[in-house]
Amino acid sequence: SGCWDVRCAAGRYFAFDSASGGSEENLRRGSGGGGGKKGQQKQQRRNVVDEKDGATAAATTIEEVEAARCLAELLEFAILRLMRLGDLALMEQSMKGGREEIVVNPIRRATSERPVDTLTPWVPWRELRRVRDEIDARRRGRGDDDNEAWPSILPDDSSVSPWLRDALADAPSYESAYLSLAEHAVLLNRRAGRFRQASRLEDHRAEVLIARGEHALAARVLEDNVAGACCARDQWTRAHYWRIFRLACCQRMEGDVLAYLETLTQSFNPRLSSVAPEKTAGLFQRDLEAIVTDAAVAEPRWGAFPFLETELSIARGEGGNATAAAGNKSSQPLPFLRRKLTKHLCFVGDELRFSLGLHSHLPRPIAVNGVRLYLVTLDRYEQVYRRDGIVTEDDAFRILTIDAPIDILPGRNEFVFEWRPMTFQSYVLATVEIQWKEASFFYDSALLRRPMIGLDVRPSEPTQTIELNPLFLIPGHVQNVRLVFHSGSDVISQGLVRLACSDGLLVVPPRTDPSRLEEAWSDECVIQLDACGPGKKIVITTLVKSSTIRQHNDEVDADGGEDGGNHRVQTMWAKVETRYRQESYDAVMALGEEPESDPMRTLLEAMVTTLDRPALAVDGAEAFLFGDNRVVVNVSLQCNSPVPFYVKEWHLDLPPPLKVEEDGDLNGGMFRHAIPEGEMLLFGFRCIRTDSSGNVIADEEGDAEPRCERPLLRVVLQDEFGKTFLQVLPVNLEDVYRKLRKEDVYAELYTATAELSCSAEEGTVGHPVPFVYDLNLQSLVTPRQRRRASLEGGGAGGNASVSSTVSGCPILYTIVSDGSDWIVSGKVQGLIKPAPGSESMTIRFRGIPTQSGILRNFPELFLEYLPPDGIPAKSSPSSVSSPPITVQCKNPDSFQSFAYTTSLSLAVPATMDEF
Repeated sequence: SGCWDVRCAAGRYFAFDSASGGSEENLRRGSGGGGGKKGQQKQQRRNVVDEKDGATAAATTIEEVEAARCLAELLEFAILRLMRLGDLALMEQSMKGGREEIVVNPIRRATSERPVDTLTPWVPWRELRRVRDEIDARRRGRGDDDNEAWPSILPDDSSVSPWLRDALADAPSYESAYLSLAEHAVLLNRRAGRFRQASRLEDHRAEVLIARGEHALAARVLEDNVAGACCARDQWTRAHYWRIFRLACCQRMEGDVLAYLETLTQSFNPRLSSVAPEKTAGLFQRDLEAIVTDAAVAEPRWGAFPFLETELSIARGEGGNATAAAGNKSSQPLPFLRRKLTKHLCFVGDELRFSLGLHSHLPRPIAVNGVRLYLVTLDRYEQVYRRDGIVTEDDAFRILTIDAPIDILPGRNEFVFEWRPMTFQSYVLATVEIQWKEASFFYDSALLRRPMIGLDVRPSEPTQTIELNPLFLIPGHVQNVRLVFHSGSDVISQGLVRLACSDGLLVVPPRTDPSRLEEAWSDECVIQLDACGPGKKIVITTLVKSSTIRQHNDEVDADGGEDGGNHRVQTMWAKVETRYRQESYDAVMALGEEPESDPMRTLLEAMVTTLDRPALAVDGAEAFLFGDNRVVVNVSLQCNSPVPFYVKEWHLDLPPPLKVEEDGDLNGGMFRHAIPEGEMLLFGFRCIRTDSSGNVIADEEGDAEPRCERPLLRVVLQDEFGKTFLQVLPVNLEDVYRKLRKEDVYAELYTATAELSCSAEEGTVGHPVPFVYDLNLQSLVTPRQRRRASLEGGGAGGNASVSSTVSGCPILYTIVSDGSDWIVSGKVQGLIKPAPGSESMTIRFRGIPTQSGILRNFPELFLEYLPPDGIPAKSSPSSVSSPPITVQCKNPDSFQSFAYTTSLSLAVPATMDEF
């Protein structure tokens, strides 16, 4: 009695009246309603939870929490005392009725370790639906027996509370009193933060309701307990599974198909599957397989239940683009979801493969009707989630399917969706739908904890090409221009060709009447391009007229501006704009699954210019001498062509005395080398010095090679279409030719050799010593004269003589002792007249040493040409232009000169005055 007063005081203190009353009313209203709609049941359950949470939230201070704890302990004590009074009343009833067995307290029987209903065999779902009425009738029959009045064990005085007398009147009243106390104990424990104790008491309440046959009320109590997830949060997995099991027992007995289906799918989550008994899991799957065949489960849109876990990834087919196959992807934030979308790059026509991993936590395999993947455009996806967040078939751009039968085994399963997109757009892999009999389970990417995957489908690379010929336009002429359009592997739906000319160029439309040609010239024309399939070629030919280009040398025009700075290259542009589809479009659309898409667009451009300067220009040329008669020539060229081309052939023509050797071309790597505008080309040639006289040089076969007047580099260019043209470029090598001519005249062509010999290796100062110069004039014959003599003599048998040099001019020799240690005498100056067979001669003279010691400086020999006889020196061209002769002389190593060994003198007396 006092405990009930505590309960009433606690209700008033914590304002339980409205909360508990509302909850009781809701529970009682739902007790007789049967299954009901799933949405109404969830709303009722939500109301109960909200009301209880509101009551719990009132305890905001430490005092209130402590008061709730104390009151909860008092109510728990009251429950224990009520249980004891019930035991005594039932014992008294057994003794008065003469029963051999003591009647068990209904509360203790309901909250025992093994509830009574779990001791009977598990009736399958289909059979349970047929016998449910019989079970309810038997339960009501047992209830009538339990309504027998209990003997009074309480005193008859007025000190006993009427509530307690009513509670011990019979079994139903006793159970109702227990449920009332337990409900408020639950609320107080929650208010005090004792959630585990509250969960245990709710479990007992549910068991009592199950024993009374009030499965709907028991289910709502258990749903509240399971939703609180106290056991799951504290890792009490087995206790949590037990509550789900009891909830499933209530729902299947009540016949609530929708709620039972949700509970069954929740029981197979990864954590519970590890602790679920094998027999219980088998019974649950059997009921689950039966429920999904019920037409009632077809209407709701079931969410991502944990009995199946999905994982999506994107792969690439064999025909995928190389860039996308490399894993090119980007991230895009989705503010309306507060998540990021990982977009994979691909192109129209790529063969895409989406891998779907399904992990089944069911103990046995199942066969589903189909698996579908919803692809939604990104714009539409945002609209869906700003609306209600539910993706439907109408929202999907494309639904990829895997047809039945599909067997899903326990554990990991892999399935593949294939798609070849024909529309460039951004997509989201929004939802995976698993159709199992009548039920459809939707796994929305936005609600899963896995990364969201998207596709950024871009237009495929066009395979169309255009060719515009010729490569260049000639100024001042009318020329044919040919535009060739290749469709490649694309399907062209329509196109437009636009020819635009700069100042100085005019164009006419194709197939213009020649009689009206003068009127048709314009700076632009537009041509329609017909539709065509893959592999087609369209040729458009028209006329272009170019005016003569005037060269400007920075002249100032009448307005004072520099006209030369405004000069522009004449250019004609060809722009082809097409709308096309990928080559596999018709084959994909023939399947009837892909939506219609707009064609893709592309713009192709080409141009042709007039030649206002050479395609190649010589930037510089250098020559380097090495060896006796070899030269390396380097030529640098600059490319001025706006269109890249290739170097096909080249050849360097040189006038004598230079000629490119047979293996002297050092430019093997230049062949087929693409040259863009502004690039520098470096050519190298190894040359040999030849004879420079005459106009032709006969080869062994008697053919004559014309003599080149100046160095020319001939280069054959080839454009990307195979057209070739020749470039003849003058090369300035005047410096090396001037040097070669000077060397021919002065340096290496007029040199004589002489050897000085002495009759003795030692002598005395003042005594004459005979010397002899052995002079050889054979080296005065130039290499050119030797080559000419060799050619005139028919090969090596020819011989050139000294008499043929410088028109037979006489040679003056002079022996000079200046700067030496000698005094010379004898014929130290004379003339030498070259004649055939007189290339060698001897010159004798005497030398007198002037000092003692080892002498290393000897007299020197000088040679020079004199004018021929009868020609005055001033009028003789040879006296002016005759080159000097260099004498290369070989002298003795040394000469030992001794001082006087004897001296004759006369002594004469003298006085000091003479000094």
